[in-house]
Amino acid sequence: MEILSPTHQSLLPHPHTTPRHPVVMATASLTSKDKLLDSCEKALKDQPPLLKRSIVSVVGTEGAVREGNVFRVMQWNILAQALSQADDSFVRCPPAALDWDVRKYRILEEILAYNSDILCFQEVDHYHDFLEPALKSLGYHGLFYPKPDSPALYCPNNNGPDGCALFFKKEKFSLVDADGIVLSVGGFETNQVALFAKLQFSDPSTGGAKSFVVGVTHLKARKGWERLRTEQGKDLLKQTQKFSGKGTPVVLCGDFNAQPAEEVYSVMSKSKMKLNSAYKSLSADRTSEPVYTTWTVRTDGEWRQTLDYIFFSKEKFQVETCLEIPTEELVGETRFPSHTYPSDHLSLVCDFKQI
Repeated sequence: MEILSPTHQSLLPHPHTTPRHPVVMATASLTSKDKLLDSCEKALKDQPPLLKRSIVSVVGTEGAVREGNVFRVMQWNILAQALSQADDSFVRCPPAALDWDVRKYRILEEILAYNSDILCFQEVDHYHDFLEPALKSLGYHGLFYPKPDSPALYCPNNNGPDGCALFFKKEKFSLVDADGIVLSVGGFETNQVALFAKLQFSDPSTGGAKSFVVGVTHLKARKGWERLRTEQGKDLLKQTQKFSGKGTPVVLCGDFNAQPAEEVYSVMSKSKMKLNSAYKSLSADRTSEPVYTTWTVRTDGEWRQTLDYIFFSKEKFQVETCLEIPTEELVGETRFPSHTYPSDHLSLVCDFKQI
């Protein structure tokens, strides 16, 4: 695992953030694809089937042919293993469903099911020992940026800090630049981060396709922190513009921990960057978000909320398809996580076409 040296200044956090952790870039595979898939199959052979969802076209056709300047993005809070054991109380979830020796392969199964070109994850606390080597063997290049003071570090038997991770297929893209930042409010660092990558299509047939920026973030959780999330959203937009430069298309993924009525959602959707939320494309009028992206039962009640989004430059990209949101019947009474789904958040998957 290579930790970037001072000679990679463009890949290090901006000086004002005073980072506690450098961006970490994947460098080597620890397993083969065949061995990985075999391990996945063996680990899940006694488990019920993974929650199945369909990719839905939102352009009135069978959807995009994924070649040239069309690409697929997955956004997913995968649930930090340390937090699932010590912090989050999922009262209906069978403890066995949170066993890492099984859950890690269920996470991988969900990733493999949709074969995305770009992966944006939050709450990653097994990057070095699982996610990076596993995805490296499948042809992905990875980046990771941990939280400065991750709550996972305070959990018994933790595996280090959790943070944001970004992966892309090496055969599809080349990495132009990367950066990790700590989000700031009023000149002071918070405990939330963002990770950016500028990508260029590798296929020469894309011709005039421009490079674009992908970002992933995870804003402050819990009720009572709405104002902080608003300010974090403003800093996220500021840092995105600083990194991307004028006119560069962007895709910003994240668990914003905010429902659509919260101010930070308006900050994102009404900014001068002209962003739209991809999953509004699933609604009949293309103006409404899904009913939920996370559905849990905790000690303080049942929570069905929309907190996760994929924002994109609406004048530079067209949404071609979206992965559907499952019905209550498919979710089941356990809600999330469960034996059929490994996280408390749904993955969001979209096909984008650069226009």
